[in-house]
Amino acid sequence: MKVIQTGGLAPLNIRDFRYLLAGFAIGQMLMPLQFITQILWVQHYAPKDYWLILVAFIATSRGLGALTFGLYGGAMADRFNRRSLLLTIQTLQIFCTAAIALLMYNSIGNLAGFTLFFLLTFISSGLQSIDAPTRLAIVPDILGQALTPAGMSLNQVAGQVAMPLAMAFTGIIINVAGFSGAYLFSTLGHLLAIIFIALMHYQPSYTAKLDTTQRYSFQEVFKDIGVGLSYARNHPVILWVIILLVMMMSLGYPATASLGPTWVTTVVNVPIPRMGFVVMFWGLGSLTAALLLTRFSGTEKRGRLVAFGALLFSISFVVFVSGRAELNVIIGNFGLGAGMTITMVSSTILIQHLVPNEIRGRIMSIFQLNMAFAQLMTMPVAILGQWLTLPVVFPLLSILTLLSVILILVTQPQVFRAVTTLH
Repeated sequence: MKVIQTGGLAPLNIRDFRYLLAGFAIGQMLMPLQFITQILWVQHYAPKDYWLILVAFIATSRGLGALTFGLYGGAMADRFNRRSLLLTIQTLQIFCTAAIALLMYNSIGNLAGFTLFFLLTFISSGLQSIDAPTRLAIVPDILGQALTPAGMSLNQVAGQVAMPLAMAFTGIIINVAGFSGAYLFSTLGHLLAIIFIALMHYQPSYTAKLDTTQRYSFQEVFKDIGVGLSYARNHPVILWVIILLVMMMSLGYPATASLGPTWVTTVVNVPIPRMGFVVMFWGLGSLTAALLLTRFSGTEKRGRLVAFGALLFSISFVVFVSGRAELNVIIGNFGLGAGMTITMVSSTILIQHLVPNEIRGRIMSIFQLNMAFAQLMTMPVAILGQWLTLPVVFPLLSILTLLSVILILVTQPQVFRAVTTLH
């Protein structure tokens, strides 16, 4: 059988990438299981007067964890062996996940219980914010610049295939095993990720400044973070791609993703049994975009793809909230999923191409902060929605998102013009 050496599937010929891809897919399967279990547990045990605020605080805790540990994680990814760092983080995630499952098992719904729950969620998100930029920084090391675009597109395809499958079984697992059993079940995913990472032969392509036995002082951490921030600030393409993502996600993600099911069921009045069908179109849009990005992974005009994806996301947000018809939500969800995938994947590939390997982890951690800000914005959006009502707040946010994206693309043409020269 002839081995494919070029094209969208070429990265699958590389053993280490196959293991890394499998670990990423498992991580994507864990996300909905853990997040949905947390939401349902809080809804069940929280006081009825303010359960919505506590549900929103799950995303806030995750955002705070990502914001607190994100830059530190990027610095660590550039200081230590990235494979060893991933193994350490996944091991710590097992302990953190087991602790949350134990808390759920004891059904502690008082102030102390919720405080500990949100603290553990904060820590788990912090660990994930170290894991994510480390994985992204490894990909070009394993594949090289020429195959990195195809590799990132395959990552997205794997994630978009794995996540809907996980969502389909999440309710069944919770129903059979309960909240604590379902959450504890997710430790199996972390264990499998450890096995796949341990099987990799990856070694850094540059000499690390420290080995894992040496102490990494706070002074050195802040110095390394400062180098990353300075690099991003002084590179006009990287700076404005990051700003574009932060604005788009902070304004658009809370309403369409974190609180999207609330809009669908309470404003559009889609019955709960049918909600899964409507929300599924976000995943279909993401999967369609990911497959197309894999098919055309050789394109060098990444800036145009970033701009197109951001505009598609913003316009789809407007469609999503512009009417009370179910069709608006279906079309909007498809475009939101496709736009977010195109923007995220193309931005990641572009930044990975522009940044030297020795500071790639730090820049990718700055890039990942867009999700932290998006999660942090869920709480103020929920409070505004409670006060002014969702039909008032969400359309205003959609127009603001579209105007912000257009303003950045018009005033910063270097984003649209950015290219990756891979050959």
